[in-house]
Amino acid sequence: MEFKPRPLSDVSGRDAFKRMLGVKVCDISGNYIGYLKRVYIDRKSGKAKRLVVRLVDGTLVILEPGEVVVNSDSLVVNRKIYVGIKDVRAATAKLEEATRELRRIKEKVLELDESYIAGEISKETYLIFRNELESKKKALIFNIKSLLEELEAYSLKLEDERNDLLNKLKNSSRAESEEILKKLRDLRGIIARIQELTESIKDELAFEMELDDFIATCLAP
Repeated sequence: MEFKPRPLSDVSGRDAFKRMLGVKVCDISGNYIGYLKRVYIDRKSGKAKRLVVRLVDGTLVILEPGEVVVNSDSLVVNRKIYVGIKDVRAATAKLEEATRELRRIKEKVLELDESYIAGEISKETYLIFRNELESKKKALIFNIKSLLEELEAYSLKLEDERNDLLNKLKNSSRAESEEILKKLRDLRGIIARIQELTESIKDELAFEMELDDFIATCLAP
């Protein structure tokens, strides 16, 4: 049966809202902005009084039920919500460092595998260190995905700013157009840098996940 979107204000019942916790939230343009963290429920009606959404930049936003629509796999806010990054250079630096650390861990895993195959360490020692490295890798991948979502959301905000500037450029004076063109060049450089970085890291993550799935399949009893 086809799912029909409905206003969240129509939903009632603690169990229904409990199932929604952690569901992704998008704005009216379809941009991913975060996830549902908490719902405050009216005791008498069983309906939501307000929602708390954690944005991908870590901030919390309170929403009214009337401005949210329930889809089959997400919640959609009927307005734009911008995600801010105080320092885009710091954010990209964190992402690059986390990715480098992930590569270092992958190299350590390979070295450990080789030592075990060569009989240099016992199976017990191998499993202890292997599990420790896998835990670190899992935490890093989660962190990298969060940073990617944050930067991608910020990139969408910059795209909107770029479109606004392009519209202003059409009706600007000569002096104004020079200033606008400078801002457009700066924005284009930042957007290109973010997109290049995020795409390359997403490709690397996709390969890593495919490799993990392949290994898990081969090792399955």
